[in-house]
Amino acid sequence: MSTQQHNAAILDLEPETIIELYELDLGEQMGYYRFHPGKNNLQDIILSDDKGVPQTYYPLPIEATNFELRGDGQLPRPKLMIANPQGVITDLIKRRGDLVGKEVKRKRIFLKFLDHVNFPSEFNPYGVPDPESRFDDDYFIVNRKVQENKYYIEFELVSPLELEDIQIPARQMIANYCPWQYRGDGCAYGRRSDFENQKVRMADGSEVSPAQFFGTDGNLGIPVADDKNKYFTSAEGYNLTLAWEGEYNASTSYSVGAVVRIKSKIQNPAKSGTANKQEEVISRPDSFFVCIKAASDKDPRFEQSYWRRDQCAKNLQGCAARYAKYGSDYKRGLPFGGFPSIERYRF
Repeated sequence: MSTQQHNAAILDLEPETIIELYELDLGEQMGYYRFHPGKNNLQDIILSDDKGVPQTYYPLPIEATNFELRGDGQLPRPKLMIANPQGVITDLIKRRGDLVGKEVKRKRIFLKFLDHVNFPSEFNPYGVPDPESRFDDDYFIVNRKVQENKYYIEFELVSPLELEDIQIPARQMIANYCPWQYRGDGCAYGRRSDFENQKVRMADGSEVSPAQFFGTDGNLGIPVADDKNKYFTSAEGYNLTLAWEGEYNASTSYSVGAVVRIKSKIQNPAKSGTANKQEEVISRPDSFFVCIKAASDKDPRFEQSYWRRDQCAKNLQGCAARYAKYGSDYKRGLPFGGFPSIERYRF
């Protein structure tokens, strides 16, 4: 973003070195891949984000061209040519649709505004670090893969304003179907503040709250039903008395009604073996499973005759099972729009 110091640096009589940094959004499972054109400088570059958190940009041999704005008003279509030693980039993109549709952000900042940690003795001799003093960030979308060989891969980027076949509105609402991610973005089942007073009736008739059920693990949202809206604790469903057993352990024998969690911890494989890891790249929620048949050495993810996953049916009935039936704020029904993540209509 432009600051007074940044604007003054632009008008300096002596030109300053401009550092280019890139962020590639690989999606919710992989997070961000941050890099800089490291053809000559093979060192990491550290730049604090808008919240003051240091982010690491790794060196990657690339050539970036055609970012210039044209006087005729035509939007630029930049090209990114990335070195592909031993097919590393090929492996990265082959299961991700050649990265088409992924967002690329370009950051530009004067060398004298970089953090102290980037210089010898951790002291910037060229000026006072100010990560906010930089050019406005440029946003682009990967439009297509131009060419690929064993030496390099070239991508074409376009402005978000130039995308073909873009859908507006970006999020569609379909009758009787929930578009949100269960226990994740939008839904946030078990992570909302109103679930502190949630009470779930167990098969033995008792009522417990998530805090009572999970104990020191916190308020996670008690498993309610499977993807067919079959309740775990009701007589019409599995009629189980649930018991929290913590993280799943393959060497443990589990009784009927046991509830286990498998954490969805996903690391960026592009960073394996490096000293500086990317931030924890995970937004996919953890998985919870309920034992319906005494199990030993039966992986809940694959042994469905022994385990049932706590999973929403992605419809109004599944949403009502978790909010209207057990939630404290929705006893009289779901809000306007059908789902708790959709705001009530304001007259």
